[in-house]
Amino acid sequence: MNRKKIEFTNALLNEMQTKSLSDVKIYDICQTMNCSRQSFYYYFDSIESCFSYLIFDVFEKNITSEYLISDIFNFFDREYKFIDLVLKEEESSDIFWDTLYSYIKKVFDATIINNFVEYRGLYNEQKEAICSFYTSGLLRIARDYLNNSRLPVKEKCIQYCKALIGTAEDIKRTILRFN
Repeated sequence: MNRKKIEFTNALLNEMQTKSLSDVKIYDICQTMNCSRQSFYYYFDSIESCFSYLIFDVFEKNITSEYLISDIFNFFDREYKFIDLVLKEEESSDIFWDTLYSYIKKVFDATIINNFVEYRGLYNEQKEAICSFYTSGLLRIARDYLNNSRLPVKEKCIQYCKALIGTAEDIKRTILRFN
């Protein structure tokens, strides 16, 4: 991650301690960093794109492809203050969930392409459908977990997600249905 981008995202996060995302202005961030608006626009097109970049970076640092499902729920429990800050308003919440969706989908795509030769021969639309299916299911369970005060318990949610995805053989059968 670019050092200057980190500085901008940290300044944004600091502003969000006292303001909602929709109330944060580029001017405020630039004042904090003692830089021009052009500097901000060199790296980001908007506050929202800066926030999305921040969220994606947080996911990359905390959620690995090897332990995707358990890492998501462990992240939710470990970073509950950050999650509460991000989910406190609709705009930041929407960006959070959209970015998590994109991140999970990226991880699924990379994992499937590395483990299933049959997947490589599919059209992009077919790959998109498969990844979207798994990602949407996992995200639904993750959303329910956070929206229901972390109930059912994390372990139960992890079991639900694993059941949704199934075994490697289940994934292979799904891929073969598209051939």
